[in-house]
Amino acid sequence: MSAFPIVSALPKEETEAAAFIEHFPSFDGRGTVIAVLDTGVCPGAVGMQVTTTGQPKIVELIDCTGAGDVDMSATAAAASGEKTKTLRGLTGRTLAIPPHWPAPAGGEYRLGCIASARLFPADLVAAAAKERRARFDRAHHALVVAAQTRLAEHERAFPKLDAADAEAGVRQDLKSQIDVLKDQLAAYKDPGHVFDVVSLHDGTKWRAAIDVNEKGDFSGAELMAGYGDELKYASFGEDTRLNYNFNFYDDGNLLSIVTLSGTHGTHVAAIAAANHPTDPRQNGVAPGAQIISLKIGDSRLGSQETGQSLVRAAAELARLKPDVANISYGEPGATYDYGRCIEILQEAINKAGVIVVSAAGNAGPVLSSIGHPSGNSGLITVGAYLTPKMQGPLYALLEEVPERPFSFTSLGPTLDGAIGVDVYAPGAAITSVPEYTKNSAQLMNGTSMASPNAAGCVSALVSGLKQSKIAYNPYRVSLALRNSSKQIGDPFGVGLIQVKNSWEHLSIPSLKHNLDVLYEIKVSGHNHGRGLYLRSPIETSTEQRQSVKVKPLFTNPTDPETSAKMLEFEAHVSLVSTVGWIKAPEFVLIANGGREFLFNVDPTNLAPGLHVGEIVGYDTNLMNAGPLFKIPVTVCKPETIADVALTKFSDLVFNSGEIIRKYISVPQGCNFATLNVRSKDRVGNSNFWITFEQIHAQTPYTSMENSWVIPLSSTTSGNENDEYKWSKTFQVTPNYSGELVMCQYCTSLGQTTVSVDLEFHSLQVSASSEADGSFGSKSSGDLIFLNSGNASLARCDISSHLRKEDVGAISVVLDKLQKSLRPTDAVIAPLKSRDVLPDGRQLYELVLTYSLKVVEEGNVLPFYPRTMNTVYDNFFESVWIFVFDSTKALKSVHDIKQRPVKLSEGTYTVKMQIVSRSLEVLDKLQAAPILVNFDTKSAVTLTSYKTLGGLISGTDKFAATTLSKGESTAFWVSGVEGAALPKSAAPGDLLLGTFKVCGDGASKIDVHKVAYLVPSEIPAPKEAAGQASTPVLAPTTTTTAAAAGTEVKPVKDELAEAVRDLEISYLKKLEGEKRDALISKLEAEHGKFLPFLVARLEVAAGEFEKTPENEKAVESVVKAVEAILAAIDRTELAVYFGLKYDTVAGGEAAKTKAKEMDLQKAAVVSALMWTSKLAKHRIVSNTNADDADALYSAFDKSLVDWSQWIASSPPTNDGKYLSLWVWRLKSKGLFGSALKAINKYIGDSKNTASGDAEKSAILKELLEIKKELFEKLGWGVWVEYEERWTFIHAPPSHVLF
Repeated sequence: MSAFPIVSALPKEETEAAAFIEHFPSFDGRGTVIAVLDTGVCPGAVGMQVTTTGQPKIVELIDCTGAGDVDMSATAAAASGEKTKTLRGLTGRTLAIPPHWPAPAGGEYRLGCIASARLFPADLVAAAAKERRARFDRAHHALVVAAQTRLAEHERAFPKLDAADAEAGVRQDLKSQIDVLKDQLAAYKDPGHVFDVVSLHDGTKWRAAIDVNEKGDFSGAELMAGYGDELKYASFGEDTRLNYNFNFYDDGNLLSIVTLSGTHGTHVAAIAAANHPTDPRQNGVAPGAQIISLKIGDSRLGSQETGQSLVRAAAELARLKPDVANISYGEPGATYDYGRCIEILQEAINKAGVIVVSAAGNAGPVLSSIGHPSGNSGLITVGAYLTPKMQGPLYALLEEVPERPFSFTSLGPTLDGAIGVDVYAPGAAITSVPEYTKNSAQLMNGTSMASPNAAGCVSALVSGLKQSKIAYNPYRVSLALRNSSKQIGDPFGVGLIQVKNSWEHLSIPSLKHNLDVLYEIKVSGHNHGRGLYLRSPIETSTEQRQSVKVKPLFTNPTDPETSAKMLEFEAHVSLVSTVGWIKAPEFVLIANGGREFLFNVDPTNLAPGLHVGEIVGYDTNLMNAGPLFKIPVTVCKPETIADVALTKFSDLVFNSGEIIRKYISVPQGCNFATLNVRSKDRVGNSNFWITFEQIHAQTPYTSMENSWVIPLSSTTSGNENDEYKWSKTFQVTPNYSGELVMCQYCTSLGQTTVSVDLEFHSLQVSASSEADGSFGSKSSGDLIFLNSGNASLARCDISSHLRKEDVGAISVVLDKLQKSLRPTDAVIAPLKSRDVLPDGRQLYELVLTYSLKVVEEGNVLPFYPRTMNTVYDNFFESVWIFVFDSTKALKSVHDIKQRPVKLSEGTYTVKMQIVSRSLEVLDKLQAAPILVNFDTKSAVTLTSYKTLGGLISGTDKFAATTLSKGESTAFWVSGVEGAALPKSAAPGDLLLGTFKVCGDGASKIDVHKVAYLVPSEIPAPKEAAGQASTPVLAPTTTTTAAAAGTEVKPVKDELAEAVRDLEISYLKKLEGEKRDALISKLEAEHGKFLPFLVARLEVAAGEFEKTPENEKAVESVVKAVEAILAAIDRTELAVYFGLKYDTVAGGEAAKTKAKEMDLQKAAVVSALMWTSKLAKHRIVSNTNADDADALYSAFDKSLVDWSQWIASSPPTNDGKYLSLWVWRLKSKGLFGSALKAINKYIGDSKNTASGDAEKSAILKELLEIKKELFEKLGWGVWVEYEERWTFIHAPPSHVLF
């Protein structure tokens, strides 16, 4: 039996890296540092401890995301106990400071707190929650058993009970305890951990510790300095095995807790540089290299990179100056060599000399699928390659498949014509993963694995260059990698990286610096492309004459030494065309200023398909160095098809990894297509990839891409007609050529025969472009704007251009409401030490605050439309949107990507942070709006009619029909208003949705998007007395006369009333003697005026709540309550509300009466509430046990009196009443009944709505009572549960961006 080929688990032989290090043992990466921009690197992972020379492997662990940031500005002095010092943590826990800690400089500690959800990677959050739930269930089960035991014992002790028996209440409470436990578990939601953090300055440096056990005991906590100072890290415990370390910023005011956002970064670092002293066969490519971990994957967004993390990482590259940086991350981009993140990365390359290696992406095999930052100038972009030696140990294939790039690897050309991919490297490995996974190693594949393999190769080369004292720069190394790679038959000439060949190339002396520069290519045209990319039918069938400028770019262009090099630079270039359909001059001389020349491209005689050619520039004095530059020309020539509406490709044969590309011109007017796939002669299952992609300038490739993985099943039933069939309808864009790429995945064995039909369809809808919505229509792009709200109608036209099409019963379905919000506050400020650009400039932030009202629970999407939905090529350095509720709890996090969040009814605070280097730009944005999309509770449907008359009369609706090729028809779309609109819709808002026009063949395709302008409001109808049929209560004579206007008040009386009302309004503004004097005056003059009595009670109640022990304050409340109750005839009031009145029929008099009665009722309710509160106060203040029964009886009576006037049924639905009710139950020892009432109240979302200050205060009080009741019942696990959620739901401050 053969030994397991462990060496092939992390491929090094195929790239010559193993042979290179074997030949030069000291060129193993030693003396170099690799920065890994990823999810973070676990310092405890296997192979991540030391280098081959015994140096520490990881020299920096930095979180660039901000997810682990803790505000440590809160200070506290410790209280000294008998043995330990204590602090009150921000979570409310008492924190015990161990005696062996150094005394803090200045005597003060810093306090912070953070939830584990911001620190733990998503997979660990889920795993830890599962384990925690299992432990919790066991503890909870013990509580249930104990509660059931107590109930059983009570039933045995009291087998027969009458309802009036005192023990009946106890029995019911025991049952309620069991019910509460069941309800609690049913509503269980894992809160995660909530950690207290303490830091101090020991006189030399900052140190911090985390209470990982959440007990307040820091005796076992690691007190650590910043990682770069002492290279120390700790763990959150054996259960998670998640390691963490610290970094300090801004004079200790900010602590960064560095953890991981996933396993990816550790795996990447291990490929590049893992060192296994006991088994070197498992080493990474450059085991002698050291690692800097720059975490860019933000745990708040799963593990996505953000503008903030990328800019900070680029700044760290400039500060720390590692030799190599690896970025196995990426996002679709719309432009190249543009955007702040790209520009700052290029600064790190040009000024700090960092060689940046980047993964191409995993969006292949379609062309132009490279994700940013790859494909941008100066970076080394790496594709993923599958070698024969990888197939057995990594994929356990039954048979060997041809070596080739992985099917998923992203390909060029870039949208501006550059080749895109520089080299290929092995795209899979089995190597180390973080300790929290409980695994030592794992298989991962992707260009994410190819990039660090190449980065390790670069590290080995740089290690040799440094030791050999050979000068180099990033551009020189990149050229060597490309020119010395092994050709593999790639259509763009991209090869597999070869380390030994690269070393030989790097040994070639550069003549006049011509090998040390990046040759900037700019082809004439709108995009100034780095190559020429032709796809449309016109440009691929027309001879092209283009101008191109080639200019050398130097690293450190502002350095005085570079100026001398620029003067010396001169390249004698021979231009060679690789294909006959491209012509270029034979020679050009290029100096530092660059050189422009013409070239010809004649694709007219090319067959349909992909054609790639290049103009290659060689230095005539250094022909052995290979090309200095290449000007790529890519032609994707569309098929010649007789029927533009139907394209067929029959009996295409695929083997493992085989790719077939077809280019198709999407006909004019076409907007959707149906793809039909049939396979036959298939033995076993196979993954078949098929993509239809169109590209457009300044548009991410994903915007116009439709991609599917089809699981082709076996077709070996023996039936001659046995076929696998698959069909999909999708949207396309007219007049843009599309690439139909088909591929049998590279590890799917066997042969497959496939036939493909592509049917194009055209149903074009256009809406009236006139303001009145009535006549004429024009094309509206991909969004049809309807003004039928204001005009009450919109005329539309629908036409078929390609074939006979089925048209459905046309309607407009609107299922989203869009609002534009303007900020209520704007603050511009400089950021701190972490946010300084590589050139030393400080970044600034603009923080805008918005008020967001959610009327109905549902999905809500806030976004800023100026971000282009791209990360790397964004104009701004960073954009964040945080949504907070009224208790400062973070409800959702948004960056430039649009992610809806489910929000309950309530009012929320939205904070948007825009980061830029330009104060001028931020100043212009201080009133910038955000857009918010709300899912509507039910869709709004606009009906279509055949004629304008049909729309007006509501008849003659547009019915399903058929349009022949070239045929068109008109229809009219109604408006919608009033009650049919969503609750929160306001004039100027937009309703968003789609036109439903297609017949059954494409009924699920939303081809036409619609924006509908919400019209002006309908005025409320005027109400007139005498129109109602039901009788009304006759109002008083005085009220009737006043309402009828028969008695006009003198101006003197009106003035007196205005003065009175103003004086009443000032009661809350004045204090002390001035207020007492005003109260006395109003009492003398308006002693029975109800608004005064109510205001006096509010003032007295406010004073009582400040100083309840003040007898004078108590007396003031008593007096105010008695005055209100004496002024109102409660019997008459009860009669009024016991009858039914028609205020419409009663006119203004009845309305005035209703307002008076509502005011009286509110006053009575408030007075009775304070009667109950005073009764409770007397009980709490009582020191005479003999008075207790009478006081409790009075309290109980007050609750009964109050409950009769509470509108809610039962009265415990009223939060104010409930808080006193549960206090009474608690005093009786009926904890279960109290908890049941609290849970019922909290369970109603209306009682927990964000933005209602009164309800928020009640909720906070009830949650405290709930926790206290759990403590009294001995339900410790539920006490801890509530404590954690209390902190999460009501943190001490808004979290940092």
